[in-house]
Amino acid sequence: MDPQEVGAWITANMLDTEAWDRATDQKQAVAVVQAERNLARWYPNISPMAVSIVAFQTVWELQGIDPALKYQKHNVKTVSDNGESISYKDGERPDVAPDVRALLGPTADELAEKEAAEAAQRQYGGALV
Repeated sequence: MDPQEVGAWITANMLDTEAWDRATDQKQAVAVVQAERNLARWYPNISPMAVSIVAFQTVWELQGIDPALKYQKHNVKTVSDNGESISYKDGERPDVAPDVRALLGPTADELAEKEAAEAAQRQYGGALV
């Protein structure tokens, strides 16, 4: 997908565009490619992917470059510098953008895990003695 097409959609439809705006043209292009690659893996049955979906995921990928999010991803709980401290809440940042998840639902892997768990719980016939 063309990064300029994604950029035009972001500019026209999203309020929080800071991550996109401060990225270089090269980083924007890479973020679009990375978003498309991840979306194709998570939602293999949706093709072609809408520009809006790619745009949401692209901005999410660019926001993930934030150093605070990198610390959180590596399970750092607290960072201190000259007496000032930042604490991060437990848990990892999800890979799928919240807007994408709201529109497309669970990923293919999540659906497969759920189906496997349900299959493990099924009971077929039999009698209690």
